[in-house]
Amino acid sequence: MGLGLFKERAARKAMEEAKAAYLKATKISGVSRESHMFKTRIGARSRAHLDKVFIEGAEQATAYQELCLAAMSAGSERPQMPEPKPFQTVKSQKDIIYTYVPSEFAKEMFMLGTMYQTVAISPQEAIKMAQAVADKVSIELGLDDPFQVLQFLRDELAREDAPDDSDESNLDQKKEIDSN
Repeated sequence: MGLGLFKERAARKAMEEAKAAYLKATKISGVSRESHMFKTRIGARSRAHLDKVFIEGAEQATAYQELCLAAMSAGSERPQMPEPKPFQTVKSQKDIIYTYVPSEFAKEMFMLGTMYQTVAISPQEAIKMAQAVADKVSIELGLDDPFQVLQFLRDELAREDAPDDSDESNLDQKKEIDSN
């Protein structure tokens, strides 16, 4: 029992430190190398946090729809929409750390993940809208350049848009056949 309590206290302390670091980054006004590095680090953590919240929203969308259908068929009230966790964990170079972004940004990303999963918005719209949230966080943190979110979705779209090598060779074969 004591070990669980210790872990809970350590987690709670790490969450408080994550929130304090985010808030500190929003208040730093210096242009020193140290302040720039600190803001950049908090920006990278915020990017990871927003990506995870988007994924969490997408994952919970299906479960939420099933709960709504079950409630409707049972004649009961529609359940409340889940909310994102205020803290996320991400793997750093050394270990797993807690991250924090204010709830208004996390809720926006969560809803975008839900909308994307339920095909209420296209992947391109999801990227555009998620980037707008990331831009707001970047401005709040005072970053020189906004960080880019949903790189995994951008990469997936780029792979889909890239011509397949087999398509090119098939096209070359078709041109050769047509010329004969």
